[in-house]
Amino acid sequence: MSIPTFTGTESPSTIALKLHTLGQGSVRFIPQHVPGIALIILDNARRHNAFSGKMMVEFRDIILQLEREPPDDLVGLIVTGCRGKAFCSVFVRDYGSGPGVSEAISRLMHDTLTRLARLSLITVASMAGPALGAGTELLTAFDFVCMNASTHLRFIQTRRGITSPWGGLRRLVNRVGRKNALLIMGSAPRMSATDGQRFGLVDCVVPCKDDEGAYDACLSAATDFLQPFVLGDDKQDRVSVHAVRGMKELVVRADLDADSQYEMKLFAKTVGSSKL
Repeated sequence: MSIPTFTGTESPSTIALKLHTLGQGSVRFIPQHVPGIALIILDNARRHNAFSGKMMVEFRDIILQLEREPPDDLVGLIVTGCRGKAFCSVFVRDYGSGPGVSEAISRLMHDTLTRLARLSLITVASMAGPALGAGTELLTAFDFVCMNASTHLRFIQTRRGITSPWGGLRRLVNRVGRKNALLIMGSAPRMSATDGQRFGLVDCVVPCKDDEGAYDACLSAATDFLQPFVLGDDKQDRVSVHAVRGMKELVVRADLDADSQYEMKLFAKTVGSSKL
């Protein structure tokens, strides 16, 4: 397997072309998990559902497709890890190392997660297992988070000597406020589901009797969470797809921020001396 080289000037699409064969795992897309709701599964069990280069590109392709041509009846999207593993862990370094590589990965995933956050769909993370590092960056891109009561999350970016590589801090500020975002990212506490709910990052704490049932319980909770966006008060008629998507688009426009280039430049300065 040849390791790609990067100049630091590639577009996200060019970076994706260089990464699409690297690493293991897959990203599965189920367009009709239930009526009106699609499902994405991050499946890299050997690496606790960490993103490989291949998975980054597969995930991006799904997001681009949903951005361009979402199915006519779709209003909700759930993302989960595979059964029995983490939601998403630290990304897999199977494509070399160094500032050029890290900056390229940052550019690709920054763009992908920005697109995820700006989809016209209502998005929910179904978090049955832990989220660490890159997994927490992903977590900030969702509208809502349903989290297993017995698992944890931790923003370990500063412990690896870097700033927020994929736009997570900026999204976290919008979600939990400036002080809480600085505390969560800067001091890197290990957070329970109730901690996450207290800060405003987690929306639904899912009680689970054991790890075996956590996956199904969280997926069911995420599906139930989305039902008011899908069905009317009588639980029979569909809510207008165009109305729900339109409301999401208005919310997105209120959140637009032009500082993404500065954010990536700051990350590039730290990555040279980091532990990546």
